[in-house]
Amino acid sequence: MKDYLTQIRAWFLELTGNMGASDEKAILTALLLIVVTGLLGGIVAKKLRQPLILGYILAGVLVGVLFKAGLGEVANTAVNSLANVGVALLLFSMGLEFSRKDIRPIFKIAVFGALAQVLFTFLAGAGIAWLLSRDPVVNFSGETKIPLFSSNVSLFLFGICFVSTSTAVVLKTLSSKGFENSLSGRVMIGVSIVQDLTVMPLMLLVCQLGALSSSGGGASSLMPLVLSAVFMALMLTVGARYLPKLTERAARLESKELFLLSITGIALVSGAISVAMQVSFSFGAFLAGIVLSDSAYRRKALAELASVRDFFAMLFFVSIGMMLDVRYLGAHWMLVAALVVLTGFARTAFLAAVTWIFKYRNVIPVAMLFGMFPTSEIAFVVIGTGFRDSFITSELYSLILSVVVCSMIAGPLVNNLTTPVYSLLRRTLWRNIRSNDIVLPQPDLEDHMVLVGGGRISRVIAHVLIRLKLKYVIVEPSYDLYREAQAEGLNVIYGDPMSDIILAAARIGAAKVLVPMIPKLEECVAVIGLARKFSPDIRTVMCAASPETEKRLSGERVDEIILSNFEVSLELTRRILMLNDISEAHIQNYLDSVRSSRYKPMLEDSPAFALAEKIRTFHGLIALHWTQIQPDSPLAGRSIEASGIRARTGMSIVGVIHEGRVDANPRPDTVLHVGDLIAAIGNEEQTAAFVKLTHSAMAASPESATTMAVQA
Repeated sequence: MKDYLTQIRAWFLELTGNMGASDEKAILTALLLIVVTGLLGGIVAKKLRQPLILGYILAGVLVGVLFKAGLGEVANTAVNSLANVGVALLLFSMGLEFSRKDIRPIFKIAVFGALAQVLFTFLAGAGIAWLLSRDPVVNFSGETKIPLFSSNVSLFLFGICFVSTSTAVVLKTLSSKGFENSLSGRVMIGVSIVQDLTVMPLMLLVCQLGALSSSGGGASSLMPLVLSAVFMALMLTVGARYLPKLTERAARLESKELFLLSITGIALVSGAISVAMQVSFSFGAFLAGIVLSDSAYRRKALAELASVRDFFAMLFFVSIGMMLDVRYLGAHWMLVAALVVLTGFARTAFLAAVTWIFKYRNVIPVAMLFGMFPTSEIAFVVIGTGFRDSFITSELYSLILSVVVCSMIAGPLVNNLTTPVYSLLRRTLWRNIRSNDIVLPQPDLEDHMVLVGGGRISRVIAHVLIRLKLKYVIVEPSYDLYREAQAEGLNVIYGDPMSDIILAAARIGAAKVLVPMIPKLEECVAVIGLARKFSPDIRTVMCAASPETEKRLSGERVDEIILSNFEVSLELTRRILMLNDISEAHIQNYLDSVRSSRYKPMLEDSPAFALAEKIRTFHGLIALHWTQIQPDSPLAGRSIEASGIRARTGMSIVGVIHEGRVDANPRPDTVLHVGDLIAAIGNEEQTAAFVKLTHSAMAASPESATTMAVQA
């Protein structure tokens, strides 16, 4: 195997050597190599049910070992630049994920617990660095001893690198196991995001104080610190006011491409401004994401940015693997392994203790101990900044890089210990431990209706559902229609319904009914397919304008198909008959019979058809008949019981509509008034007797009454 890899490496070096001085070819070759190996690494990670990030990093390590020398300095620089864009977009999306509404139920542990852990881990990391500084480390050539730490600043930067957990790795690991919405998952993500918020200000403070100390003081030395503070203040005030307005204007253009460009532009321009003000490029993007996290376009921004972010993030993690110095790792593997364990559990052990102190029980402390193990990708920003400012030596850079990469690789594997360790504790030490007393509030959306698109139709349905006190959410891809629904105070989400993020925001997995109303049939079918991945048993209702569409929807197992043109024609018929002074009861009986006949073929194709056939055996025996109480009717002004309808005709009154209000299964003492519509059930003979009794103007004979009866 080793000889085979050596031959591949020799072939690649020969290929890149033949390119000569062509920087363009070198860059294209590097990108092709990274994309292909990233794809292969991702496929392997997916097959092994591990986070894709793990596959990307290992693929990068392989590329670095075999091909990095052949890429050339220009290609490596280009890849690193793209990787910086990747980490900026990754942090921008993490900022978007930060929501005060999500943090509120777990505020104490996510904020106070995380801040206490950051302080503890920072001091513990600095202490570990101080111990390491007592003895220089032999470099991998074995010739000289190189001091790891050049100053006290490098000790503190070492500690900062390990205070935060990788939100990306944790989120991907939780998502792959379906735990991202559990209480433990919410706590882990909330703590991780607050950790990330503390790293950058802490790094900036340490670096600027170090620069101030090395320069001997002076107003000019304070300028970077002042600029950093000014930038953060501007982003949290001016940015919070105007950046959401920029996204709103982009959304009004009704163009996915332009919205994506605007969101990406906000992230990158914020990063560029932060660099101009002597702050990290990635931190500027991260702050921009936080500023937009509570805007109405947060979910849409996440959905639109996802594919671009994931591609650049892949470049970032592959490049991280490429930067790993395998020779250094091989020469110092014991030190690296020890630091992976020490720095990882210095963070997670304290978090486990804090969650226990905050009265979180069950699996949560164990999940914090093993699930928060991977060190954050922000550590790469810290060591990059420290190396650029000469606070971190190349030897220390290689050491921290090795520890962080190995921590990310080990993270998903360590997380797998959560379930067996928790099971063991429940059987032994925690047998009598009370269940967790802290419970997240139930989601607002449960067993609800998801209305997708439809514009005004969705809004009408929503208002009816509100009156019936039924839960719903509208997913509206059109910005103008979204604003109209928002103006009416409806529960609406703006975004592409064919996005996982948008459907997850609508809690499609907990929904009861899905009603796609997008003009394009293929998009409706795609939404149904995507929704069934979240909830295989979700009920679906759709409109069909043609027999072809009806057939297609039947093939897609749509539960209820409404024939839109047919229903419109029935309503037109109703209005025409009303203008001809035909009673509403007469019209209803007729239209119900027509509707029943038209939808019968659809029932024949449904799994419930056999049951429906058994029900139809009552045909001719049981009939539902509508009639309206006329002024001369003997029923007017009398109760159902006093009228003796059942004793005199055998019919049973099953419904009364009085002044627009429906009374199903009315009580015997219900009084019938002139103009009321009543529904009675019985056989043909009983129906004829009932019509004769009521002197209904719509039926002059038993035969006509039978014709109008609707078979139940």
